[in-house]
Amino acid sequence: MTGMTMTGMTTMISLKPRWRSTLEKHRARSARTERSGSVRLRIVAWTFLLTSFIITGLIFTVREILISDVGRGANSSTESEIAEFRNFAQIGVNPQTARPFETLEDMLGSYVTRQYTGYKEQVIGLTPHQIIFLEEQDHYAQTTGYRLHQDQALLTGLKENPSNSGIEQTPAGPVHWGKVAVELQTDEGTTTGHLLVLEYIQPELDAVQHTVFIMIWVGVAGLAFTLLVSWLIATQITKPIRNLRQVAEHINDKNFSGRVTVKGDDDVAAMSHTFNQMLDRLEEATLTERQFMDDVSHELRTPITIVRGHLELMERTEEQEQTLLLVDDELERMGRIVSDLLTLAKSERPDFVQPHPTEVSELMISLDSKVQVFANHRWIIADIAEGEVGLDEQRITQAMLQLAANAAQYSPSGSVITIGSEFSGQDGERQLKLWVQDRGPGVSPEDASILFERFRRNNAKNPATAKQHSVGAGLGLAIVRSIAEAHGGGVWIAAPEDGPGSIFGISVPAPNPPKKIQSITATYPPQNEPEKS
Repeated sequence: MTGMTMTGMTTMISLKPRWRSTLEKHRARSARTERSGSVRLRIVAWTFLLTSFIITGLIFTVREILISDVGRGANSSTESEIAEFRNFAQIGVNPQTARPFETLEDMLGSYVTRQYTGYKEQVIGLTPHQIIFLEEQDHYAQTTGYRLHQDQALLTGLKENPSNSGIEQTPAGPVHWGKVAVELQTDEGTTTGHLLVLEYIQPELDAVQHTVFIMIWVGVAGLAFTLLVSWLIATQITKPIRNLRQVAEHINDKNFSGRVTVKGDDDVAAMSHTFNQMLDRLEEATLTERQFMDDVSHELRTPITIVRGHLELMERTEEQEQTLLLVDDELERMGRIVSDLLTLAKSERPDFVQPHPTEVSELMISLDSKVQVFANHRWIIADIAEGEVGLDEQRITQAMLQLAANAAQYSPSGSVITIGSEFSGQDGERQLKLWVQDRGPGVSPEDASILFERFRRNNAKNPATAKQHSVGAGLGLAIVRSIAEAHGGGVWIAAPEDGPGSIFGISVPAPNPPKKIQSITATYPPQNEPEKS
């Protein structure tokens, strides 16, 4: 026994269990799907986008309608005021004197002073020599500090504007205006003036903006409520799909017992029912296959034993000796194949391994004595792990002897073959690794990925040792893999640095045992000390 360890290992190919590999691929796809967004998130996202679009469109539509109503109301009020003035001017009689107006100032002044314009309306008369207006303390323009009748530039622009109506921007906000030209015939000649009707729409625009703000906050609250409701609804809708995925994740080639709970009669329930029917068919087919292998293995052992027994009792001539030896050798190989098939059939059962606390160092010493049966080789223990691990000692011994037989088969006569064990990882991730290092031609990465499958053999058999061992059926390493997987572990292949050959190993979980807490009981005062007086 030497102090050699696994530090010479350079390349390791870990072969995961077949069902675990498939499961991990599925989980990887599921993880990618969840990273890109689950079904619930997509449903909520689309609901959010659609609701946001509807609310935003509704707010902008209502805003435009309200603003249009403000403009139409201002225009209507202006037109109504102008129509009223035209009727007044057509009559042309001063209401106070019941006589025709003598001057244009009298006409416009009489009309302007008799009007009640309200909070946001203003009427101004323009003559060549005078601006006639009604001063109101509670008018909108007064509250803003703006005096339109003092804005000479604006008044001049409105008077010279060829249009009879329009919208102007002022410090008090936009103003809808309308005007009408007035001509009065007097003895002194014809006098021309204008009547301006002004509608301030900023108060109504502020009211519209206030309404829009209220709608925005109501929309935000409604959107938040919609998100909550849509999440609850999406969760309820996708619950059967999540249950189906969870059941599918736990399905493997050894366990088809999971079923999806079916509720309702919709499309999702029909899918779950169909999925359960598929699992029933798969479970039945798998059970039939396992039973067939078990029955065939059991039934073939008896006739093979009988034939070999009769061959051994037969009287053989020199001419028959070679043929009978060949037949006996083939029957022996067939018997091994049947035994291996029976072992593989049993590996599908839950009681295939029966773990119990096992001292690893004692297991390695026992293995060292058993591998000596493979003669013409020097067997050395490279390293021994110390500690107890829960495993099936007989099955692990069976797996390690199979690896030792393979190592002897592929290594030259008289070469050194090492076995060893060690712990790796910490706490719940700790594993026990056991391995056998041969001196054969090595294993290519392509062969390593399939070497532990059933009916697979290494194509790089050493020509110097190929005739010393009978050709197997490729089931030995499959049995090793089944034993490792039954313990919750796996198999691996590595290439050493210190020469030719390969390292075949198995790994089984070996979590650290919980630390024991010692209980200390103290008494006070101490019993061995006298009390102080």
